[in-house]
Amino acid sequence: MVEAMQKNMAINALATRALLSCRQAVMASQSASVPGFPFTSVIPVGVTLSGQVIALLGETAQHTRNIMIDARVSMLLHDDLEDNWQAATRLSVLGRMSPLQCDTQDLKQLRASFYLLHPELLSLDAAPDYHFWQLEPVRFRFVSVLDHAQWLDQIESDLFNLTEVDRIQLNALLGQQGRLCRVVQAGRYGVQIVAQGRVRFLVLTHPINNSAELLQQIKARQYNDPTLVE
Repeated sequence: MVEAMQKNMAINALATRALLSCRQAVMASQSASVPGFPFTSVIPVGVTLSGQVIALLGETAQHTRNIMIDARVSMLLHDDLEDNWQAATRLSVLGRMSPLQCDTQDLKQLRASFYLLHPELLSLDAAPDYHFWQLEPVRFRFVSVLDHAQWLDQIESDLFNLTEVDRIQLNALLGQQGRLCRVVQAGRYGVQIVAQGRVRFLVLTHPINNSAELLQQIKARQYNDPTLVE
């Protein structure tokens, strides 16, 4: 039982890293103009606190036209800094796209984290023809760096809310350690940051439950960056 729990936690940790290690995804939608064929495109993505992938899409884009007719998609997420995709931990998500529905407070929080990942898209926030969409997952295909592949019904990423004060403290601590970055999101297994326009996921030495424990581990440098050779 304990071994099974530890294995499940390890898979969730690796899958969470794949989920939070990119800000662009390759999405395959059902082609509306050439029925029966998939249509691939690159879209800007983010992740909600509940672990669901969101995207900011323009109404006139072909992929948006496609999903308005057939919502079924497959989305590939992979390490933003990995040169060898075959060696990278990656995640394929099969699901259905739908317009994002959430209350004002959740939308405010979501927008804040999304534009930390995509500051270049902030000018589109008020554009009437751009809207957030959410991927409702049906199944995940997880491939690890150890050539281990398996289907997952869900990913327990265990993300938690960071206040602006939390982000300021974390940015300051990481800056003192020589990492000039912006902290975006955090959870049980690590911290998502943006450095020089690229996404990294700092893997914590021990799983945590809240921002106080996170600050302690970052302060003690109890983390590693799998994408960075120091």
